[in-house]
Amino acid sequence: MISRKIPAEVSLVLDKIKKKLPGNYLLLLCLLLILILGGILPNLISGQWSWLDQARIGNIQKMRALQESGIKFSALKTTDQSQGEIGEGKWSIQVVESPDGKRITVLLKPQIYYKNQPGLEWSDIGSISRWNQGETTELSIPTQSGGKATARFYRAWTQNTFAVVQWYAWLGGGHYDPSVWYWLDQWAQLKRQRVPWIAISLMIPLDPMKELQTLTPFALNLATEVQSYLEQNVLSQLTSVPQSKKEK
Repeated sequence: MISRKIPAEVSLVLDKIKKKLPGNYLLLLCLLLILILGGILPNLISGQWSWLDQARIGNIQKMRALQESGIKFSALKTTDQSQGEIGEGKWSIQVVESPDGKRITVLLKPQIYYKNQPGLEWSDIGSISRWNQGETTELSIPTQSGGKATARFYRAWTQNTFAVVQWYAWLGGGHYDPSVWYWLDQWAQLKRQRVPWIAISLMIPLDPMKELQTLTPFALNLATEVQSYLEQNVLSQLTSVPQSKKEK
């Protein structure tokens, strides 16, 4: 533990600065010094937060069940569902078919362990798919609480062409950038809570002669159904558990 006692050398420097700085600046300097000596800034630099282990995710079996069975869609028929390794984790790999015969791949990677953090999911998918990535934009997905999740929406192709939608979903929101989740989760941990996440990647067949935007309404409707299902059936069922209790 870092000592909270101010060393003599620091006190000497403060005495010299005190004569040159107005009171407000001196107060700010002292607060910064307390933060440094108290260990907050070293924790920020190293990423070793003292509260990181204080909250588990309760009822996490809901996440594991999602990984095993995938999503139930209202108007899409599931033709295949299995678990598969992509990168360093297991995904639910689900193929669904629309009424007009469009076969869509739905990839889901839920947080099945409280220490798991998002970060490499999109590069893992890209490396295994080995596709070229073209035009990229964003989709704003409404949530059940009136918020929004921000997904990235882009064209990808190898022998076939797809419209791809990717984001991390959490209760009341989501974003494709894992750093957005990271800071939300750090803030939640200050209140002994967590922000469980689920990585989602939707691969929708796209006519190579058509613009990406022609699939925007369909992609947005599909992403909204996925977000709504996950919030209602999985994410809203999770709780935060004190460190002394084991996760189930």
